[in-house]
Amino acid sequence: MSSSKVVALPISEEDEVVLRKLRDKAWFSFLRLYLPLFLFLAYIYFRMQPGGVFRGHYLSYGKLTRAGYALVYMLFACFFGGIFLIFSIRDYRRLILPFQRELQQRSKYCFSFAARKYLDPLYGKRLLFYPGKENVYIEVGKDDFEAIGNGEELKLEVACITGEVLSVRSARRDFYQPKEFSFADR
Repeated sequence: MSSSKVVALPISEEDEVVLRKLRDKAWFSFLRLYLPLFLFLAYIYFRMQPGGVFRGHYLSYGKLTRAGYALVYMLFACFFGGIFLIFSIRDYRRLILPFQRELQQRSKYCFSFAARKYLDPLYGKRLLFYPGKENVYIEVGKDDFEAIGNGEELKLEVACITGEVLSVRSARRDFYQPKEFSFADR
């Protein structure tokens, strides 16, 4: 593997589109996980009130008044809501914030490497060995894979903060939206 020095470049419009798509995908995953949890807390509050009907049964909590129920629920909601909030803040900082910073910083790293191709017969993946990383590959499309010659000099462009692969370029062609792939994720 011959790799040259790393060069920092400003991101292009195509790179910005890729980063925005990745950020939107991260937002979708984040909201898909945490929004139902917080909505479930509200659902429990309205569904389980004393004097209400839950699944056809009249709910009664002994001598518990509405004010007592509200206090018990508030403790329950604060405990679980706090846990959900802590994890949601952690996941926001891990999933979404790096893409926000990436779009503000507006730079990427670019370095050259010699292409080493690998066609995986089991998964049907067309992969390039990721330079400098063990068990990590760059997945490209069929046409892109066939257009790359083994040993051909390629330029890899990655985001500075997230390390997301933005593009792979050869002297003749640009390969946008390649993906990192690892068999360890399977």
